[in-house]
Amino acid sequence: MQIKYVTGFSLDAKVIGEVIFEKEEYIAPGFFKMNSKMYPKSWVLRKMFNENDGEIMIRGEKNILKYNSKDKEYWLINVDEYFKKEKKDTVSQSHLSRSLFSIIFESLIDTTDSEFIIQREKVGQFENINGFRAKKWTTTIENSKQKLFFEEWLVKELSLKDTLDSLKFDIMGSLNPNKDRNRRTSYMIFSDDFVRSADSTAVLDSLEGRIVQAKMYTEHAFFKSMSFEIKELYTVSFDAASFTIPETYERVERNE
Repeated sequence: MQIKYVTGFSLDAKVIGEVIFEKEEYIAPGFFKMNSKMYPKSWVLRKMFNENDGEIMIRGEKNILKYNSKDKEYWLINVDEYFKKEKKDTVSQSHLSRSLFSIIFESLIDTTDSEFIIQREKVGQFENINGFRAKKWTTTIENSKQKLFFEEWLVKELSLKDTLDSLKFDIMGSLNPNKDRNRRTSYMIFSDDFVRSADSTAVLDSLEGRIVQAKMYTEHAFFKSMSFEIKELYTVSFDAASFTIPETYERVERNE
């Protein structure tokens, strides 16, 4: 048995247009493969910023395979070096995530106006979101100068995602000689984060369950919208080929 998990995050802004980040993960006991893509919708920017990187981990191996699908290249990195870099990246990404959230929030809402109106409502019917039977919630945060509107779809539980996280945690722990199992910062920045920053004393109904899709809209001078979704989450029979790269890829030496 193996699990496939695909998520997407997008940021739409004026001038640069929509930029899409997609992460595809395959995991089975002792095996993990991740591929991440970043591409702007604008064909001009796509030529400069189109990225497609990945990595493969197999329990018991002394190296982690990293690759670039765009350049059709791969290289190996020793597990010690990988997790040293991973630890540094996790810290820097954590700071970057907090800084990014602060910048976005402060840009979207004028905090000099402290009078916020915050409302949340659960929409009645279930909706099919990429195969998930989900309930929709809407949240509005506004003051005299700005308004943010969120749509979020939640399911009661995501047991398969919990299994994926457990398997991923186990393989990273088996490879990491320091047993310092860091996890990368998620791109999910949605209504509860903004509500807490707008008014930490606000009393709202709690979002029930796990988010499978979320969208945020604003009438801002630069930002237009952000979104997150789970595109795929399912199990299939184990296939070792899922944890390989094409034979045509060229091996290169890279310093991480």
